Amino acid sequence: MSAKIKHAEVTAAHDGIAEMIVCIEFDNGGFSEVTLDALAVDALMNSVKASSVEELEGISWERVRDALTVSYNRF
Repeated sequence: MSAKIKHAEVTAAHDGIAEMIVCIEFDNGGFSEVTLDALAVDALMNSVKASSVEELEGISWERVRDALTVSYNRF
């Protein structure tokens, strides 16, 4: 399965800190939304060398997974 980022958007969390909602599209046409906190966003953007949200389109879901792992492991 080669799920990829369909689109992403910056949004505000309940505490006012920016987060990102990433929409992942699967081979079967399904979609899933994943919320990334600020640390995960930073990890994702750096790992793919993106300077804008638009540059994330088409990136493998594995990069999202890795970014979430970075955020989770900070504790």
